[in-house]
Amino acid sequence: MSNHFAVVAAMVFAAGACAGTLVQVDVAGVVDFNVIQGNQAGIPSGSPVMMSFQVSSSNFVNSPNFPTRGYEVDLTSFTLTVGGAPITIDNPQPFGPAYFVIRNNDPVVDGFFLSRNIDFPMPVGVHIPGLVPDHDLDFGVTYDSGATIPSLDILDAVGSYDLTGLSVYNWTVGRFGNAGAEYAFRTMTISVVPAPAGAGVVAAAGLVGLRRRRG
Repeated sequence: MSNHFAVVAAMVFAAGACAGTLVQVDVAGVVDFNVIQGNQAGIPSGSPVMMSFQVSSSNFVNSPNFPTRGYEVDLTSFTLTVGGAPITIDNPQPFGPAYFVIRNNDPVVDGFFLSRNIDFPMPVGVHIPGLVPDHDLDFGVTYDSGATIPSLDILDAVGSYDLTGLSVYNWTVGRFGNAGAEYAFRTMTISVVPAPAGAGVVAAAGLVGLRRRRG
């Protein structure tokens, strides 16, 4: 009975480890210019832009070519609002997963970008409510120091980022490489999502119940 209990406990621990740590990414900025129609029509420069999504620390792909690692974005968690008006991400994406990619010493800079490619930035698909055509979302920030983050582990990147040390950014929505709107990056916060209250208690209760049934 004790051996079986140990095996079950190990299985519960392994399942939690495989699930990884849930990480929240929040990006804030303002409209630089905007000529997009649909629900974006008339949103003026200076309007707030907010983008948020989640990834799992264990759900990633390493690039075989560059010091980059792509964490698959949970598309159901993605939100983007411009002046309070939403832009929706395509779910599923037309070209495969969307990744939040970390660059570490690539080659002497650090950075982050959204992409359908883990080697270099390629736009992800979004839709503008009120417009039929697909649109492209590009987002990336590069910091001129290779010491901004210590590794490709997103848990090592937890913290806040602003314009300090920023060498270049690109945050646009458009079509066929032409930006219909450009957003000025201000801040990005990467944070760990707290585990649901009682999750550990539920797992422990299940193990205790198993022991009692078999005892």
